[in-house]
Amino acid sequence: MSRGPLGPLEGVPGVRAALVRAAVVAVLQTGGLVLLAAGLAHALGRIVAGDSPLSMLALAAVGALVRAAAGALGEVLAARDARRSEDALRSALLERLASSPAAVEAAGGTGPAAVLATTRLHDLGPALATYLPALAQTLVVPPVLLLVLAGTDLLSAVLVAVTLPLVPVFMVLVGKYTADQTSAAARALDRIAGHVAELVRGLPVLTGLGRAADQAAALQELGARHRATTTATLRLAFLSALVLELIATLSVALVAVTVGIRLVEGDVGLAVGLTALLLAPEAFAPLRALGQAFHANADAGQAAGEARAVLAAPAPAPRPAAAADDPRGAAVTVTDLTVTHPGRAVPALPATSLTVAPGELVALAGPSGSGKSTLVAALAESLAPSAAVAGSLAGVPASVAVVPQHPRTVGETVADELRLHALVSREDALDAVVAEAFVVEALARVGGTDLAGRRCTTLSPGELQRVAVARALVRVRRGASLLLLDEPTAHLDEAATARVAGVLAGLRGTVTTVLVTHDPVLASLADRTVRLAGTGTAARPAAAPASSPAPVTALPQASPTTTAPGGAMAGSLSWPRAALTRAVAAGTLTALAGVALTGLSGWLILRAAEMPPILTLLVATAGVRGFGLARALLRWWERLTAHDAALRLAETTRVRVWAALARQGIAAERTPGSALGRVVGDVGLLQDLSVRVLTPPAVAGAAVLVTTGALALVEPTAAAGVLAVLAVGVAVVWALHRRVDAGIARTEAELRVAALRETATLLDGAADLRVHGAQGAVVAEVEALAGRQAAAARVGVRAGALSGGVVSLASGLAAVVGAGLGWAAGLTGPAVAVLALAPLALAEPLAGLVGALQRRGAWADARARVESVLTAPVAADPVHPAPAPTPVTELGTSDLTVGWPGGPDVLREVSLLADREGWLVVRGPSGAGKSTLLAALLAALRPRSGRYDLVGVDTATLTGDDIRAAMAWLPQEAHVFASSIRANLALAGPRGTVTEPQMRAALAAAGLGPLVDGLPAGLDAPVGAGGTALSGGERRRLAAARVLLADRDVVLLDEPTAHLDPPTAAALVRDLRTALAGRVVVCVTHDHSIAATGDRELRLDRQLAPV
Repeated sequence: MSRGPLGPLEGVPGVRAALVRAAVVAVLQTGGLVLLAAGLAHALGRIVAGDSPLSMLALAAVGALVRAAAGALGEVLAARDARRSEDALRSALLERLASSPAAVEAAGGTGPAAVLATTRLHDLGPALATYLPALAQTLVVPPVLLLVLAGTDLLSAVLVAVTLPLVPVFMVLVGKYTADQTSAAARALDRIAGHVAELVRGLPVLTGLGRAADQAAALQELGARHRATTTATLRLAFLSALVLELIATLSVALVAVTVGIRLVEGDVGLAVGLTALLLAPEAFAPLRALGQAFHANADAGQAAGEARAVLAAPAPAPRPAAAADDPRGAAVTVTDLTVTHPGRAVPALPATSLTVAPGELVALAGPSGSGKSTLVAALAESLAPSAAVAGSLAGVPASVAVVPQHPRTVGETVADELRLHALVSREDALDAVVAEAFVVEALARVGGTDLAGRRCTTLSPGELQRVAVARALVRVRRGASLLLLDEPTAHLDEAATARVAGVLAGLRGTVTTVLVTHDPVLASLADRTVRLAGTGTAARPAAAPASSPAPVTALPQASPTTTAPGGAMAGSLSWPRAALTRAVAAGTLTALAGVALTGLSGWLILRAAEMPPILTLLVATAGVRGFGLARALLRWWERLTAHDAALRLAETTRVRVWAALARQGIAAERTPGSALGRVVGDVGLLQDLSVRVLTPPAVAGAAVLVTTGALALVEPTAAAGVLAVLAVGVAVVWALHRRVDAGIARTEAELRVAALRETATLLDGAADLRVHGAQGAVVAEVEALAGRQAAAARVGVRAGALSGGVVSLASGLAAVVGAGLGWAAGLTGPAVAVLALAPLALAEPLAGLVGALQRRGAWADARARVESVLTAPVAADPVHPAPAPTPVTELGTSDLTVGWPGGPDVLREVSLLADREGWLVVRGPSGAGKSTLLAALLAALRPRSGRYDLVGVDTATLTGDDIRAAMAWLPQEAHVFASSIRANLALAGPRGTVTEPQMRAALAAAGLGPLVDGLPAGLDAPVGAGGTALSGGERRRLAAARVLLADRDVVLLDEPTAHLDPPTAAALVRDLRTALAGRVVVCVTHDHSIAATGDRELRLDRQLAPV
């Protein structure tokens, strides 16, 4: 990476051209500044000499106008250039992330990649918009002003030239020291994003194990680490700004004192001395601004560097189209293909050779772990980037259709999802009509016509599987000549399975098909079956795991209301009153110290021009130094106080949002995109915007009132004139805000969160999109969202630049008015200097008011979105709960009716009984309410009518926490966390309580003992993101082992044999029955082999009956 001020931004498009444009604007601003300073200085000189200052005041007004106009123009140009650079980099990054799993891996996973492409790159634009102009002004303003000072007052120029180099030297030293801390802060945010994405994907698992609330501690620990590293970086950055401020202040004070002494001795003219005094601090201002922008540039540079690293990740080479004489494509040939995952001594797919003729339907058989899914992933080019692959593939067409074992969706509705995979042409209306017909046909063939308008996030696993089959049918209709299906009926009932079988039968001979299934109905359709021997991990009988390691930690107390969770949910989404008071006080004192410094410096110069005894100026010179030091120290305190309060607010809010999601449990929206949008996006907005919204209005108001009140003691009429000009300026800013940019900032902030949500959703489903070549359409949609965000931001920037220009003009005109009215009132020169110069120092706090007005709506919207999560309806607990029964030896319902909040009844008048004498086996077609029944048993839903008892105790008298404390749940889609086998098993109990012998016993009971014994790292072997280093059956058995370790009185099993071959499934059920003997078991399944003598069976459309 190249060195220099632009080194961290290497590779960001358009940076150097933007710097040149900013330099041109800086020249114009400097010209306006010189006119303003010279005009005011000569006007005050004429007042002292008894001449009319009007012409010089007019010159000063022109200078103020030029400076304000150039500043507004520069802000607009800088924002435009910065947005262009950000958009170009984001577009390239999104395309690479969507098309390359290696790029996602290089970014640290789905969560960090989504945050990098949105939240962190979004910070690049504002950083460039502040850093590049500051850098341009640093390169232009000091040299120009030194030349002007040299031509005006050589000694002042020398003093400034001697002290000026100290600032960049110190900035370089601080920059080198803070680089590692900035990187650490970025990594902490990435860890939060990755952790949240994993947590929300595995929320059903955590709920089923009673561990959801425990994860709040881990999230709080990550948040505290992020706050600590960020605060340490900010403390040093603000300390560097303090030192820079001190250097600049002491230098200006030195100029002021030397000018004053020479005025007393008559060695310099008043107008010359005032000009030097006004221009000297402006020579340091760009360097101070550069120092303030350095932290933002460090974050932006870090993000840009990581984006470059991601873009440097290997891009997938397009698969060459296989030449074939047969219209059904070429024969697919697999030759000695071997796939090995990191940390596994045994290949996931041992050397395999296979040829599939055009139009042939080949079924892959073999025990779980033999490599069937791995072979399908290799054919679909969806293997993990870390997998080691040997051997070759030939004849695989460019267009394939895939039904994965665990499908992921991106579209809002089912119809939207299928349209994405149909690759509808936006330009060809006829093609769109044809594609729509294919969508309707595919849904009809899988019996999913009624699903077209359903939101994808509300689909059950069985419904999601049917949608995946429909997606593949659409791809086949669009020309895919290879169909890959991995357990397409794993979660389907008999009727849905028959429909899928009918679809495959209809496709026989028309498309080359590779099918992985344990369903004998589907397997019978194959032209031939190829058995993969692999290593296999079939279950073998083993003893039950040891007893429960420790009592379960209860979830946070629930509220007795169904609409507003209390307890842990209570609290403000703003700063504590004490922190807000400290920040406002520090900000106000900082602004007033700046006003006093400027006014007193002017008084000192003009008083010195009267040539009084030198001793009469000592108090004033001491005051100049004191106010300069005070301003620097107060500014440091203000920044540190405000940012610490904002970071603490973000830390606590993240934990509260997760606690709310944990309380909602399986009723919560569980997409990583939605979770990141709230926990990272909206909470980040609350953090960032609170600093810019809460304190600036109070600081600006207090500074203006105190300043004009003090000026009234000098000359009431002049003070009233200054106040009137400033009030008009504020009114114009308010009117511009209401007319030009009202709602723009909130729209831009909302789109920013939406971009994070949609990007996370895109990357979460990228594997399914890539295999169908559909990622480009989704990337285009996300880029369009980013484009709308950028358009809103441009409008906001123009409005902000215009408002900033008004503030700059108002402060300049206030100085002119103050000087004019003071002169008209016959005041002495020193008094007029105070009236003229003090208003100039109010430009900085008034500029903060502009930003607060723009962002207050966005801040309120972010609060509302977070509050909607915190106050989401949850199942009501009784006001005075009864003691929980223990042990729980039976559960039952009588005429139970339940439904989801805001929806119709899903189950009506269901009666059941489950006890220790045998399992309760629940069956029913897809959509019959099996998942809803489990939600009711877990107390995620409360009965609308009827009764639900635990050992004869009505659960209406128990808290949801007490009910869940007796239960363990194996969800249908039991997520495996991207960690090690040990870490996944440790979730079964409180941290540090599950021992290794207990883990090994549970693994043996679930049939994974041989697998773990054969791994070089044993229990510490990584399982990959989503468990990709394990087969589908291995993931299922690992999830079963977690449930066994929980050792609860009641165990709820949802499709425990999904993805298992019949022998392994039978062995697992046998082992589960042994391990769970003496417990209450409710098992939801489509597998008819699970029920045994002594079990009860419940069909949701029939009454309870013995088997």
